[in-house]
Amino acid sequence: MSNRFIGSKSMPKWFSVFVCLWIIVFLTEFVKGALLVTVLPVYMKNILGLPALTISLAFSLQYVGDNLLRSPTGWLAEHVGLRGTITAGLLLSWAAVGVIAFSMTGTSLIVACTLLGIGTAPIWPVVMSTISMEAQQDGGTGSKMGSIQIATLAGTGAGPLVSNLLIGDSYRIIFWVLLGVMAIVTAAALLLPRHMITPLTPKIIRRPHAGFSFSKKVRRLVKRHTVRSVYSVRKVFRALIELKLTPLLYPAMFLQSFAIGILSPVITVYIRNELGMTPGQFNLLLIVGGGVAVIGMIPTGKLVDKFGTRWFLHIGFLLAVIALCGIASTHAMSLVWGFVLTAGVGFAMILPAWNTLLAELVPEKERGAIWGVFLTLQGLGTVLGPIAGGWTWDYIGPQAPFWASAISMALLLIIHAPMSKRTRLTP
Repeated sequence: MSNRFIGSKSMPKWFSVFVCLWIIVFLTEFVKGALLVTVLPVYMKNILGLPALTISLAFSLQYVGDNLLRSPTGWLAEHVGLRGTITAGLLLSWAAVGVIAFSMTGTSLIVACTLLGIGTAPIWPVVMSTISMEAQQDGGTGSKMGSIQIATLAGTGAGPLVSNLLIGDSYRIIFWVLLGVMAIVTAAALLLPRHMITPLTPKIIRRPHAGFSFSKKVRRLVKRHTVRSVYSVRKVFRALIELKLTPLLYPAMFLQSFAIGILSPVITVYIRNELGMTPGQFNLLLIVGGGVAVIGMIPTGKLVDKFGTRWFLHIGFLLAVIALCGIASTHAMSLVWGFVLTAGVGFAMILPAWNTLLAELVPEKERGAIWGVFLTLQGLGTVLGPIAGGWTWDYIGPQAPFWASAISMALLLIIHAPMSKRTRLTP
């Protein structure tokens, strides 16, 4: 590792940069999972009495901060400094958790959630860059990617479970725990090396200037990157046109994340307030429903490789529509459990099949840029979905977000039927 990272000699021998990043990913997702799934929806609704639209706006801006700044913060980590960029971001996230813990207004919570997203933005670009650089020399990309996904899923799942166990009459305990976790994450970031270098060159990647006498260099740098950016955008659009994809694919990508985003700020409040579940019952619901989805993805992925994506997506979208309509239509707990299991099976079929469908459409040429376009469309659904969920809750009723999500899934089913027959248009 020392031939790729500068400033890592102080790290213990057993402690690699990848292990450090794994810990950072796990603990950061733990905090975000606890806040976004369990704590904030109920805290903002029941304790502070804020409208669902305010909760949704806070969630949306968190996603905006995280996704919009990934590229700039990734550039900073590479050119300015790895340790400084990650540590600064995590300190900002730590401060955001502190504001959330002691805030009593919707405005301050919205600002804090935005800062939380901005602070965690550098993590994924650094993780992906690290894995890519190590793979060039050592290989093992798949295992490292799988390990990082385990950290993500484990953290996102453990956060809500632990927070449900700690929440009682007061939210102070869980807030202090989350502040302590963020302090540990920040300490882990301090173990990272100062700078990264590529495996192809022994030079440290630094800014090509010092002090404040670099105006000409900055102008040349900005001009060069601007020209490259414009040229890259033209190449991406040309590649998209040459792919001759059916236009139905683009609204489908938006609807897929929009349908899930609608429920993100309101589902916990609905289960706790409308269905009357205790934190323990909610934990069991998360474990069973999430477990069915995660375990189901393993055989589904293998079957998709063998039989294709068409029928898995058809059946998955249909099961999701049935489950969402069912949850919105009943308060009987036995039926709710049945619909939650149905939703778990549906998403176990949708997620691997959908990702496989997109992966098959992306050519080797301009692969990264086209993936960026695809993920941007899905990210737009993630941002707008929570706003729609909060608005429908406030102005129509608690069941309305589930009906809206079901309608989005039904539209996906309708769109996918002709799309699956001819994904690419003929010239």
